[in-house]
Amino acid sequence: MATIRIVVGLYMLVVLYIGYWAMKQTKSSTDFFIAGKKLGLYALAMASFSAAISGWVFVGGPGLFYSVGQGSLWMTFPTSVSFLMAWIILGKRMRLLTDVKGSMTVSDAIYERYNSKLVSGISAAALLVGLVLYLANQITSFAFILSPIFNLKHELAVIIGMLIVLIYSVAGGMLAGVYTDVFQGTIMILSSIFIFIMALVKGGGTVNMTSTIASTMADGTGANFIGPWGLASPITAMSWFFLLSIGIVGQPHIVHKFFMVRDTNKLKWGPTLAAVGGMMAGLLWFGVGLVVKYLSLTGQLSTEAMDLLSKSADNTIVVFLNNYTPKIIAGLVYAGIASAIMSTADSFINIASAAVVRDLPFSLGKELDSKQELVYGRLAVAILSVIAVILALTLGSQGIALLGAFGWGTFAAALAPAVGIGFNWKKGTRQGALCSIIVGLILNIGLEVAKTLQLPFYVNNIGNKGIYNGTLSLAISIIVYILVSYVTKKQPLDKEMESLLEA
Repeated sequence: MATIRIVVGLYMLVVLYIGYWAMKQTKSSTDFFIAGKKLGLYALAMASFSAAISGWVFVGGPGLFYSVGQGSLWMTFPTSVSFLMAWIILGKRMRLLTDVKGSMTVSDAIYERYNSKLVSGISAAALLVGLVLYLANQITSFAFILSPIFNLKHELAVIIGMLIVLIYSVAGGMLAGVYTDVFQGTIMILSSIFIFIMALVKGGGTVNMTSTIASTMADGTGANFIGPWGLASPITAMSWFFLLSIGIVGQPHIVHKFFMVRDTNKLKWGPTLAAVGGMMAGLLWFGVGLVVKYLSLTGQLSTEAMDLLSKSADNTIVVFLNNYTPKIIAGLVYAGIASAIMSTADSFINIASAAVVRDLPFSLGKELDSKQELVYGRLAVAILSVIAVILALTLGSQGIALLGAFGWGTFAAALAPAVGIGFNWKKGTRQGALCSIIVGLILNIGLEVAKTLQLPFYVNNIGNKGIYNGTLSLAISIIVYILVSYVTKKQPLDKEMESLLEA
């Protein structure tokens, strides 16, 4: 592991330097929260790609494939359409909104659209819940990377990982996360292609691996494992696709990036770059998950590797990197994943701090000046970090990919209708937005709690249908938004908002 540690250490020094440089550039809350509206096309695309996938794809993805097979890829297929949808539906409007109205957060945008501090405040609360869940997912992913490299217990790795992210986030704000995304996103795209090729070589090609798995799995489920739905049901797989494609317009870490772009004329090229990055990352998900499953079934894995997999399927990426890749490459991939997690966690934690110091005070009729926002924003980062560590230690056992989907589903159900539909449909009302946010947030969390506790009502009436909780919550939230908007009086929009919705 010495070579891997050296490579990771050098890589982290580069990342920390980027954070230091960003700290020097951060002079105001505009710099801290929306990177000073300085992003070019490539930076925007890489930041969006990295924020959308990060740890739950690079760590959780191979583990989920190892567990359920080809059906897990329905979480990667949305990449081909989701970025395009977000750019078309929201990209230009969000960037114009920050110029016209000075918006710096998603809750700012919701306030300007519906002219309601109540709706803005409720959206900020929903943001905090989803962001802390997602942050816990990133820190759990980070722990799975730190543990094998430095031989740390998982719990200690969670705490150390959070401390690293905390220092990084407090110093550099959004600038640090964005420009780290540019660096590590490029590295991870190239690494994903290389690792995929290595996986194919080690497994003798996809035909050999899939045919072996189909005939070798002891319980007779091999054919299903390599089939289109894997060990998941068709409705579960399609639920994942629906949630991760449609739900992107409710993801604040994606929407937030549009506030930062320098030139709206180049937005049209962004989804292509981001989608290509996402699809390349999907190769690592597929290749590593498939080859490790093949190696485990053919008895080629060591006892130590099998023990790691028995503890958690999320160790799939660790098993492959430690045993079947050159140490320098393994170090680069480990470091790339770690920095991807750092930059994504940085985005989450700074958006969450913005909700605390900007959005919630505003909804209560209080406003802080720019310097106060900067100081209290960094303090909020520290407090939210503690909460994220607690959640990472308690919820991480359900699997990184599914924990990530839980966070994504919470955002989608609570915010996608109010933001995605609201900025494209003039008839949307503040009552519709308010009801959809409350229903989506409570329903998704309630269903997840019921699932965890295996409540009889949930098990017998919802869980046995196979539909993913986040998808069901999003569908109901959309229906609520549309129905309530139709039966309530439309609020007049000012001329600026009218023009923006027509842009």
